[in-house]
Amino acid sequence: MRGLLLVATLVVVLAALGVARPAASQRPPSRPPKHDPSGSTQDPVTPTGNDVFMEAVVDEKPAVLSGPQLVYPDLLRQAGIEGRVIVQAVIDTMGRAEARSLKILESPNPGFDESAKGWVRRALFRPARIHGRAVRVLIQVPIEFRLHR
Repeated sequence: MRGLLLVATLVVVLAALGVARPAASQRPPSRPPKHDPSGSTQDPVTPTGNDVFMEAVVDEKPAVLSGPQLVYPDLLRQAGIEGRVIVQAVIDTMGRAEARSLKILESPNPGFDESAKGWVRRALFRPARIHGRAVRVLIQVPIEFRLHR
């Protein structure tokens, strides 16, 4: 039973890493490129509206242009607790994080979460671009809480 559990776990890990792929006959057919009425073929990564793109597919990745002073929670400062919070956010075409998209993916202490989300919400980013056009993009922002000694 233990060996079966180990094999199942290994298969799940390999699948998550993209190592275990279904045979070509089991894969869904790839979608053909989109066509517009003028007859030109559109590549599947071309922005068409209000789509949210993954950071890996954009031509120009978003970058922080400015941000507010990071607020270190007093209780965590007094306790000497440090760490990194990973905040997921959708950055819009104006370079702002969409407030409803903010999500904590990783945190060493829940006391850091609101401060980290507030920083991302108030920061200004250079928008992501595809073919020169600003697009919405899903990113992960690491926020470091370090005490200077």
